[in-house]
Amino acid sequence: MSNNQQPRRLNTGGARGTGSGSGSAGTPARRAVHTSSARTVYTSSSRGTSAAGSRPAHSAPSRGTSAHSASARSTPRTGGKKKKRGCGFYIFVALLVVLALVIGAFAGVYHWVMSNISPDDPAQAISEEIRTAEEYRGDVVNVLVCGIDYEEGRNYSNDADSNDGMTDMILYVNFDVKNKKVNMLQIPRDTFVGEIAGTTGKINAVALRNDGIPSLAKLISDQLQLPIDYYVTIDMQSLKEIVDLFGGIEVYVPHDISFKGSYIEQGVRTLDGDAAEFFVRCRYGEGYANSDIDRLNMQRNFYSALFREFRTLTVPDLIKMVPVAVKYLTTDMPAGTMASVGLSLLQVDSADMMICQMPVYNGQPYNKQSVVVADPVGTADLLNTYFRTYGEPVSSDQLQLVQWGTTSSTPTDPNVQYMGQLDANAEAEKEANGVDN
Repeated sequence: MSNNQQPRRLNTGGARGTGSGSGSAGTPARRAVHTSSARTVYTSSSRGTSAAGSRPAHSAPSRGTSAHSASARSTPRTGGKKKKRGCGFYIFVALLVVLALVIGAFAGVYHWVMSNISPDDPAQAISEEIRTAEEYRGDVVNVLVCGIDYEEGRNYSNDADSNDGMTDMILYVNFDVKNKKVNMLQIPRDTFVGEIAGTTGKINAVALRNDGIPSLAKLISDQLQLPIDYYVTIDMQSLKEIVDLFGGIEVYVPHDISFKGSYIEQGVRTLDGDAAEFFVRCRYGEGYANSDIDRLNMQRNFYSALFREFRTLTVPDLIKMVPVAVKYLTTDMPAGTMASVGLSLLQVDSADMMICQMPVYNGQPYNKQSVVVADPVGTADLLNTYFRTYGEPVSSDQLQLVQWGTTSSTPTDPNVQYMGQLDANAEAEKEANGVDN
């Protein structure tokens, strides 16, 4: 389930915190930079380390170190180039805009926000035919959330001057307003959907190769028999800005992450923008035998951290975030609906926020591309249990999933988890290491 594209080397010197391998607390006066052919490691000079220090070359920074390395500050940025960014912040950014609309007392702010987040073409909206049935509207809202990934030199459209991106993050969000529950379905970006996706056959190319996000929404609605009311897209370049505006995000890292010179140690870590990008993007190395599937599971810890952070924001915090949010977000959701949904979401307990992923098989290569193939039986069971609580259940035969040759005998686990469970994991780690909240 991997492909040949390798993630670029990232500075993760801003990962600090507690864990089974973390050092003692303390704020160093300066940082020592340790460079080897394998990786660059940033450690605290106050701990007496040197270029041949007592900690191994792959060690993470000690707790309390700065969120930015000396090399990161001194390295000039390449002008005009777009960088690949991580995901996991889409719902959070959408909620920022929601609250901005609710608390914004000035009409000018309202019009500025809406003019920046609405699609330029009114036709780029979800069609009525795939929206939630009339009798259930108000009780449930179904939203397609997509992260758009751009990178310099990656040209996907027929326009040679274009740098249009792929929908590399696809999340179906079912908000049961009546019962105050949220269920989220992660759809692997390498899911095989056939010729509609172009030469790759992957679902992440559908929007680009056709008529935008509405085309992707129509395909998901047809193949999974799910209603979709609105969509939200996030340019993934916003991740670093959002995290750094927070001053870092405290995330539980279940296991060490190490690849191509970037490293984050297991434990509860405060990640800056660079480290957060590496955390949500990495899909290679130990712990990633299933590549993108394992990455989807890891990203959930980042989602839960963002929800925790969001609930602590003050009005000044939100105002500071709004310009970044509207810079990277597009949605066809009307302002009134957005405000209503946002306020209702704030009433949902983390114990009632579920996330899972569509079960898939390893697929045979398609045009030399690695793909995964949806499991019809497992997918139907998952949809009926969590996403079709209003209306009739669906059988595997009713799903219009595109079949392709498989190379695995069993599908991946949908791995149903709740945000409350992920929060508890982080708290247990902190308690085990004697860290106060």
